[in-house]
Amino acid sequence: MKRRQLARDNPLARNEESGAQVVNARDRLPIGAEARGDLLARARAAADHAYVPYSQFPVGAAALTTDGSIYTGCNIENASYGLTICAERTAASAAISAGHLHIVAIAVSAPKVSRTTPCGACRQFLNEFRPGDSDMLIVLDDRNSGESVWLEDLLPRSFGAQNLQTAEAVADVTSLPSRADHGS
Repeated sequence: MKRRQLARDNPLARNEESGAQVVNARDRLPIGAEARGDLLARARAAADHAYVPYSQFPVGAAALTTDGSIYTGCNIENASYGLTICAERTAASAAISAGHLHIVAIAVSAPKVSRTTPCGACRQFLNEFRPGDSDMLIVLDDRNSGESVWLEDLLPRSFGAQNLQTAEAVADVTSLPSRADHGS
């Protein structure tokens, strides 16, 4: 069962019991401490496989899908830096390649720096695979049991597939005036 939680630091959020509308709140699926711990342990283990000859900054990630499957990944660098792939995208890509299009949580572990968050590109990539209107839990390795943050908090007012669907619904190509001189 889904549980609605409000971001406590979101000034736009209102108390559900008051009946006021909540702005930018997503369903936040409850993920137990045991599942978060398992994700974090797998992310830590994945960091051991990172290929980082240039930055010497290994990162591991573990993605949890809606059916409970977990897929891991590590960062893989390339001499052409733009071709480097982050651990979060590697883990998500493994899940997607196995047929899972919804990720409910992902843990990130960087052995050299505590509480490393996904980069901007990873945040946008992960946003694509949130389950419906639900938020995605991000578990950061704090060298303890993990710090939980939400993708919505790391990527507020995000752009995603829902924006394209809205644009398609609004844009009615048949209502555009025709131009007789088009292409002339």
